[in-house]
Amino acid sequence: MNSVQAQTNNAPVNTLVSDSYLDALINSLQDPIESACYLTAIIEAEEPEPELLSLALNDVSKALDQTGASTQSLEAILQKQGTEAIHSLADWLKGLGLKLSVTVDAAEVQLEDPDQDLEELEIAA
Repeated sequence: MNSVQAQTNNAPVNTLVSDSYLDALINSLQDPIESACYLTAIIEAEEPEPELLSLALNDVSKALDQTGASTQSLEAILQKQGTEAIHSLADWLKGLGLKLSVTVDAAEVQLEDPDQDLEELEIAA
């Protein structure tokens, strides 16, 4: 069993997580598409918890970085502020074969041409 520290309702919580769960999670995150979806779900949560993003980034690092170097650099990135943090995170993700991007929110978009595919409106950074 491993102890994972998260924060719920602004109070730190230590949660025991079975090794088999963590192994299964890391195994599934070895697929870059799974990793991208996992991070997207954390980022787009209605009530985001910053500590969960840090844990998710660490999980993705363990899954996609065979050298272990990205975990050390992630700690430095998470200490940065502002645009420097965003650019550093984008570079870090690129090193893992992922990309930080901005897309149009489908719930907010009213297409002029209903036959136009929403994917055509995607803007990637």
